[in-house]
Amino acid sequence: MSLEKLPIDISVIVLSYYHERYIAQALDSILSQETSLSYEVLVGDDASGDRTPEILREYAERYPDIIKPVLREKNTGANYNSVDMGRRAVGKYIAFLEGDDFWLDKHKLQKQYDFMESHPEYSACFGKCMVVDENGRPDYNRTCHFALNKKVYTLDDLIDFWQVPGQVSTHMYRNGHPGVELPEGGSGDDILYKAHPNVGDKTGTLLLLMGGPIYCFNDVFSCYRVVDKKGEHNWFSIHHANPYRNYDMFMYPCNLESWARKNMKLPRNKHFGKRNAYRFARFVEECVRTPSLQRFKYLGEMICKSHQPLKYSWYVLKTLIEME
Repeated sequence: MSLEKLPIDISVIVLSYYHERYIAQALDSILSQETSLSYEVLVGDDASGDRTPEILREYAERYPDIIKPVLREKNTGANYNSVDMGRRAVGKYIAFLEGDDFWLDKHKLQKQYDFMESHPEYSACFGKCMVVDENGRPDYNRTCHFALNKKVYTLDDLIDFWQVPGQVSTHMYRNGHPGVELPEGGSGDDILYKAHPNVGDKTGTLLLLMGGPIYCFNDVFSCYRVVDKKGEHNWFSIHHANPYRNYDMFMYPCNLESWARKNMKLPRNKHFGKRNAYRFARFVEECVRTPSLQRFKYLGEMICKSHQPLKYSWYVLKTLIEME
């Protein structure tokens, strides 16, 4: 089916996981949008063990024609959840909202829809976000450090800076990832969860860039909730509790680079992962201070899959010398 014949204007995809404290605010921020557009809200709950599924059922009963929950019995990981929900979407455009974030601008959908309709040369558009704490209060000591402040974003920006055009809850794109046609066929969506099960911002950006550049609004569209506490289920808390996080975040751009070399003819002198040398050095230090067979196995894997094995073999010696 062509984009022109899709039955509604926008599919809003919400990803939830242990968001009982936040999901109502997220959904209310969607329902309060002031727009003449038709939209659906697809909520994929990734087997939350709290009251999130119950809250979603309540909203679905109140808004049966808009809110459509998918309540998983088994956890699949954030990125598989995202891909599955995207395949269910029937809107001409897709917007995302993470279940612990919320939209600020009541005209977000209308602004982005109007822009995309009048600018077919762009594959997607993003906006800016405000960082808030777990209680929804602005945190002026934090910024969205992984977002590049640039009006027009291209593949060179992803390679050179390893930052994304904006936080995921601020963006909108055309359904179907126009331009993502792989040499061997297929849509390429599976790389979203194969590169990393839970981190997908750069992967999604790369797929969008295959369809053209990305436009970035200067408008603040959403609030990005940052929580970093032991025992919480959000990404920051889980990431910082992971003893192998430097390995984990080193391998993500390596996996993505392997895919890009196969499907996008990425030049040999271009590499993903601006901080990979730093993460590699930290992991070598961890191997020395807390040695284990698992760490040494991971170290060998990092060198082999780095796309620069000689460079990172030398970095082992370099890091050891600097530790003395």
